[in-house]
Amino acid sequence: MTDDTQPPDPTNGTSSTQPTEPTHSDANDTADTDEPHRSTFESLHPVARVVTTLLVELLWLVGRLVVVGGRLAVSFLTERERRIRAQRWFLLEGRRWAIVGGLVGGIVVVAFGLSLTGVFGIDRSDFVTSIFTTVIAGLFSFVPIIIAVNQLTISQLFGTPDDLREQIHGIAAFRATIEDRLPDTAVSPTDPGRFAALANGVLSKRAAELERACTDIGDEALETRVERYARRVITATTRLEGRLDGDRLRLMEVLLPMMGDGYSENVNEARRIQTEYELPERADDLLADLRDLFVSMDVIRQYFKALYIKQELARLSRLIAYTGMAAFLVSLFLILLFANGVPAGGYGTGMLFVVSAALGVASLPFAVFFAFIVRIATIAKRTAAPGAFTPRGETPDYIEALRDSSRERP
Repeated sequence: MTDDTQPPDPTNGTSSTQPTEPTHSDANDTADTDEPHRSTFESLHPVARVVTTLLVELLWLVGRLVVVGGRLAVSFLTERERRIRAQRWFLLEGRRWAIVGGLVGGIVVVAFGLSLTGVFGIDRSDFVTSIFTTVIAGLFSFVPIIIAVNQLTISQLFGTPDDLREQIHGIAAFRATIEDRLPDTAVSPTDPGRFAALANGVLSKRAAELERACTDIGDEALETRVERYARRVITATTRLEGRLDGDRLRLMEVLLPMMGDGYSENVNEARRIQTEYELPERADDLLADLRDLFVSMDVIRQYFKALYIKQELARLSRLIAYTGMAAFLVSLFLILLFANGVPAGGYGTGMLFVVSAALGVASLPFAVFFAFIVRIATIAKRTAAPGAFTPRGETPDYIEALRDSSRERP
């Protein structure tokens, strides 16, 4: 007799006599499939929060920079005095290496930012190699510039012994004209700053003597005219004296404060006073002495300018040679790094920064040339006309202010 009882199903895992509980297999499957997604989301959630925070802070910083830059631009365009100070700092008084650092740093930041956003194709080796190949070709164009600059500098050093002797005697005679006006100084100093301060002190003393010589002479118009002229000279000499206060000043520190003084304007004003009024003899002699002293100050400024330009051109050629060699080596290294197509470190953020920094180093000689040649050209322009002429752009600020006030008076 056959047994019709079926054996228990091994897949059930329990006897058929025991009550079975619902397994909810669909819910378990869904929970099992959602678990990896949940864990992935939970792992990405802190990263996304950090990235979002950084983006918000970056946008806030960019917004602040835009607002501050807009305010500076508006104030720069609307306020004449601030615009003049900014231009004077950029063209004359600012440290050249600060300007070079700003230019190079701006190039590095812009290149790195555009690389992160994918605007610059630094992840393409042919693009990188073509850029730095072009940089190397451009560096070789600087060789004629260095040669030309050195020729300008060296050409001033050649001359016959008679020419050199004549030049030395001329300088000694000029120093004697300043020493003759100072009974307390037998020998004038050889330091440029101290010598300019000495001549400036003579100007101040003569202007004070002129003001005293025209006091209570019975001509109110003459007294007012001479007092205004003497006060203007004393103000200019006091300002220059404050800038020349120091030992062993660099030639640029001596030349800069003398750039804004219109010696030719002061000479012409002295001539006008002598022509339009009957002066006491002592006042007439002082005005003539002041005219000669202003001419001497103009000669000092022109001589110091020539010395400065020769020194600065020699320095510029040396700096271009140094920075050009650094730019050449860095460019060559980047070309070799991308020669096989993919650099050893891959195209990560670090490689983007390396390429951006290399681009900044490659632009260094061009930034040096720009920063230094701008000041040299400005100094050459500001004092291009010694003597009795003052072209547009060389009139000092205090004289322009006096002219503006005279136009406003009825």
